[in-house]
Parts: sequence; C-alpha cells; structure tokens
Amino acid sequence: MKSKILIIDDDRDFTEATAILLEANGFEVLKASNGQEGFQKVKNESPDLILLDMIMTYKTEGAETAKIISQDAALRSIPIILITGAKKDADFIMELAPHKDYLPVKMILEKPVNPDTLVKTVKTFIMTDAKEHRIIIGQLDKLVEKWKGKDGNLVMILHEIQNHYGYVPRGIAFELSRLLEVPLARIYEVITFYNFFKLQPPGKHTISVCMGTACYLKGAEQILNEIQNILHIKEAETTKDGLFHLQVVRCLGCCGLSPVVMIDGKIYGKVEKKDIMDILSKYVDNNGRNKHE
Repeated sequence: MKSKILIIDDDRDFTEATAILLEANGFEVLKASNGQEGFQKVKNESPDLILLDMIMTYKTEGAETAKIISQDAALRSIPIILITGAKKDADFIMELAPHKDYLPVKMILEKPVNPDTLVKTVKTFIMTDAKEHRIIIGQLDKLVEKWKGKDGNLVMILHEIQNHYGYVPRGIAFELSRLLEVPLARIYEVITFYNFFKLQPPGKHTISVCMGTACYLKGAEQILNEIQNILHIKEAETTKDGLFHLQVVRCLGCCGLSPVVMIDGKIYGKVEKKDIMDILSKYVDNNGRNKHE
C-alpha cells in the first residue's frame, strides 16, 4: 500500500511540481489549495503525512490549520511539515518555529526546497511518525472488510479492537466512523451500552476478583472492598498511575481455592484481607513503580 501525502498549498506550480516528485518516489499524493479544503481532505482521506504552506488566503492560515488538525483526536498523530517562504517576509507577524500549542508541526522547510531534501525528509517521517498511523489504518481497513455487510458488524469490529488494545481508543473510534460512514455518536452509543467495552486504557496489571458462588460465600466481597480501599478505585476502574485495573468476574474455575484473586493470569487462592497488601506489593517497587516494566 502506497503512503499518502497531502499537500495543502495555494501555489499551484509548487503543488504540481511537488506532486510529480513524490509520485515518482512511490507516494500517493493528494492536493488542497487552502486550509478549509485541506482539513476536509485530512478527515476524509487520513493521509500519512501533510505538507502545509503557511501563507495562503491569509498570513497565518497554515498555523491555524495545523492547530485544528492537532486538536482533532483522530488526526493529531499525522505528522505535519510546514513548507513556507514566510521567514523571508519582513512584515510577517509570527516567529516560525515548531511549537506544541502555537505551531504544532514536526519541521519547517523554507522555500525553495531542494528536491532531494524534501524526499529524504518525507521518507524519514513516513518511516517514523507516520508508520504507526498507517498500520492502524491498515488494520481497521481489514476489519471493516472482514465484517462488511454482516449483521452486528459494528459490535464485532469493536470487540476485535477491544481485544487488541484492551479498550477502544478515541482516535480509533474516529477512524472507524470514517471508514464505516457511521456517525461517531452511534459508535459511542454502542460502546457505552455494553459494559464489556472500555474507553480508557486498562492498567498494566489487571486484578480479577472472583464473585462466583463459592468465592462469594468464602468472603470475596470483603476481599474486593479491601482492594478498592487500598487502591482508591472501584470495580471497572484503573488507578491514576495506570498500574492496576480492577474487575469482577463470575468464575475463575478454581472453586476449591476460594476466595480467589487473579492478577495478570496468576492465581492467588484462599485469600484473606490481610494478604491483599502483600500480594499487591509484588507488583510495585519501593518507589511505587511497576516492578515488571
């Protein structure tokens, strides 16, 4: 699959020449002549990298376009390279330098750009920043194709996403909305309806407290309460440091060891309240960090 490059520039000669250069180097090229058209193409096409001009309809249009893109959860991972002659404009009102808030771009290249430098720069960012974005898009494309036309396809796709990431990332939900042509509100309606789906990343260590009949009768509820009190979280929540995620399960298949707690697949049987702190400490070092990093 060819990597997609979107050029947002009102200089038609520059756009056409750059498109020919990039296409000759194996890239698919999309073009837009202003920020508004460019932003719409970013949403519709999800390119791997954006080449953005600063001065188009007005002097700061490029900066404002970059901000809008970076503020969109589904688009912010797409690297932006600013290509501009604005630095040579004595009347230009901004100091041009990459900045997370004011000018969220990866790099600034001045016009005229050396063709070899441009191609080398594009390839570098495609191999680094854009690689993960393209992998994600490719995986989603395959999922959509796999479940295309089948009843309940949205739920099944979300199940596969959940199984892969442990939750449904916001950016993935945006991309899925685009690929399925389903309103984002519909996707979140499904996610929030089913308890299985999570919108936040799970902790590095998943604690499963069994609430099956045998465990419940042997005091599992007290065990659960103790874990909640120690970690200051409730069922289905993750600690603020992202270390532990707590969940309740119906049965772990170890009734003879009840009450049972499982952490990352390791079973702790015949657990008592006084054991909880010691069990949890096995996953935290003296400074409160994850021991298994």
